[in-house]
Amino acid sequence: MKITRATEYACRALRYLNTRIDDRCYSIQEIAEAEEVPVQFLAKVMQSLTQAGIVRSTCGKSGGYRIRRDPSEITLADVFTAVEGPFALNPCLDEDTPCSLREKCRVHDVWKELQDAMLEVLNKYTVNDVAPKQEDC
Repeated sequence: MKITRATEYACRALRYLNTRIDDRCYSIQEIAEAEEVPVQFLAKVMQSLTQAGIVRSTCGKSGGYRIRRDPSEITLADVFTAVEGPFALNPCLDEDTPCSLREKCRVHDVWKELQDAMLEVLNKYTVNDVAPKQEDC
């Protein structure tokens, strides 16, 4: 299993936004150049983060992106879910997907334990933990 580029780019964009000291909006171009991310791909990622309420998008000459919520309250699980959708390590763990073997499958519990452990780690760390403001370093 790999973290997708979209999730990686979302984390990099949030790192960039959170490590800025000045309180202004940053253009998609600024973020993309600083984090070495393709602009078009980052635009889609930022749209997902905006829809999830993690970042705020402002239009106009001085528009751009900035973090909407307190970075110490945005977990990496929040970022993952905003970009990838609900976390399900295996289709049988997705409650919306029927699985006739769920009750008798011996590996199901292993997948569930693994998923719970991964979510525990992703919920343990916030944007502020992995990318503190420069003044906090």
